[in-house]
Amino acid sequence: MRMKGFTLEQLEDMEIEWLQKEEQKDGFYSQLINIYKEMYRRLILLVRKDQEQYKEYMQYIEKRLIDCYIKYGTYLKMSQVKDDRTAISSLKNAITLDKHNPIAHYRLGFLSYKAKDYVQAVKYFHAAIDSQRFYQIRQYQLNEQQLFHAHMYLTNSALYVANQSYQDMERLKWRDSEQLQGYEVSPIYDTLSQNENYLRSHAFYSVTKNQVRTCSLEACDEIVEHPPKHTLVLCFGDREVFYIFNGEPIALSIDLADILRHMLLMCSIDKPGTRITFRHYFGSFGKDGEVVGATFRKSISRLRSRLDQMGLKDAIIQTRHLDETAYYFDENIPYLILYRVDDVVANEYISLHSSN
Repeated sequence: MRMKGFTLEQLEDMEIEWLQKEEQKDGFYSQLINIYKEMYRRLILLVRKDQEQYKEYMQYIEKRLIDCYIKYGTYLKMSQVKDDRTAISSLKNAITLDKHNPIAHYRLGFLSYKAKDYVQAVKYFHAAIDSQRFYQIRQYQLNEQQLFHAHMYLTNSALYVANQSYQDMERLKWRDSEQLQGYEVSPIYDTLSQNENYLRSHAFYSVTKNQVRTCSLEACDEIVEHPPKHTLVLCFGDREVFYIFNGEPIALSIDLADILRHMLLMCSIDKPGTRITFRHYFGSFGKDGEVVGATFRKSISRLRSRLDQMGLKDAIIQTRHLDETAYYFDENIPYLILYRVDDVVANEYISLHSSN
């Protein structure tokens, strides 16, 4: 949809309408990004014309745009299915606006490593580690596990580059007198093998109410194939997001999956979640600067409807907290959440659970 003919006010109305859609179908996030891009372009022009009253609003829209680029970068082409090329493009757009963003560089490094582009992986992982030292926005900082992985991936990427150079050297026509004495590359292979084994075996978080551990993709697949009975399994897989409860997997949109994950890990009967504690998952806010109550309740209703497909609708319990409608998940139902260590929203959960 072409948006250049719309006024800023019309774009604002379009943003609100789009955010309140019942379902985030194919193209939802790409359309939302297009709206923010056009709003941002308009606001930059206004600020450049010395209309300083728009500066704070411009900075807010810039943050929303960066958040969409980073958080939803891998879900742009299809509502549930990831696409690496789209993710790379989206993350590059994010660092164009926020050039020192650690998690964006980390994700780009991971995707480059996955594509065996080790030269680019070195560049991105080095930038992620370097930016982490001074970057102030906690939302996009690396947690301890991600920072360790960044060093591991950086080391392996550099070793792969070195290994390729050694292989190229072996193909050169050396004169006997010029050959390197004691030339040995086997330690590189040993180190690469050890590091790869570690990264594979620690690729995912497996989180329950009482435990956080890392595991391999194969271990995750085994859980999905043979899920524990009467346990909610929420899986942020390589290709899609879904949940299982005594039956076949049911797909969830990323927004509802994020809300459910937050509810499971951050909410309880003593500290239920309100529209304020869930604000990061919404883009539309009321006059008080928080999520509109009706919008929040509608999202919870949608999540309940999805869970009801496996008899779990009543698992989300409504209560009151600090004069707000609040929710928490039935603590009698065990859960298991699986998601990649490089997940961009993993930080707050792991930091909290690691300190407990």
